[in-house]
Amino acid sequence: MSRQVDMALMSAHEYRRRLAEPKTVLLLPVGAMEQHGAHLPIGTDWMMAQFIARRVAARIDGIVAAPITYAAKSGVRTGGGNFQSGTTSLDGITLITMVKDIVKELVRHGARRLTIIDGHFENRFFLDEACDLAMRELRMDGIDDARVLKMVYAAEFPNPLIDAVYTDHEFPGLDLEHGGLLETSMMLYCYPEFVQMERLGNESAARFPPYDLFPPRTEWVPASGVLSSGLSATPEKGRLLVECFVNQVADAINAEF
Repeated sequence: MSRQVDMALMSAHEYRRRLAEPKTVLLLPVGAMEQHGAHLPIGTDWMMAQFIARRVAARIDGIVAAPITYAAKSGVRTGGGNFQSGTTSLDGITLITMVKDIVKELVRHGARRLTIIDGHFENRFFLDEACDLAMRELRMDGIDDARVLKMVYAAEFPNPLIDAVYTDHEFPGLDLEHGGLLETSMMLYCYPEFVQMERLGNESAARFPPYDLFPPRTEWVPASGVLSSGLSATPEKGRLLVECFVNQVADAINAEF
């Protein structure tokens, strides 16, 4: 029987015992509360980061910390923008401080091998800063044996995977995969009860100029909030994507820890 992976569902005593084991890896999912069109839930980013983290933890006998569900502001050209209903974001400095504090707390508990699983494109540099500051402050406190691996769970797209998933149109690039084929397929596989395919329109890939404006031009974003088509999404494509991404995260952890 496999062991519990969710930190939140463990007793403090079990958690302490598990962290004391020499090879335990603790995973922290970070997502967002961000609109994903009419067919996907607002929590898609953190839900998928947590799902991937749980699958990886089950494979490596790791622990998954409670997810960070609020995150960096949505970009117009990558997530439809921060003006969309339901998109609920943090200032960058708030996210940095939150992640830094959580990492330090996890290390205080005894964790020495941490992996941050990022499920929201705009988090990237804020998470970099949080990890760097946490390591610096931990060293100042005399703790120099903790390490953090940080990665977007969809780190790489091998050509065979692209060919198997994008059978009716070209891969639009990760920037435009917001509410599109990738996320819709993965949610159909992982959380089918929360996907409403009947609400998905026939979206062409959004076209944006190569710059940003502040305040944003809301008319740049399709009215649906979706940046590319998800009509050909299927649970089987979602399974292929999830298996690939779980393998990538697990391989990275095994390589570094």
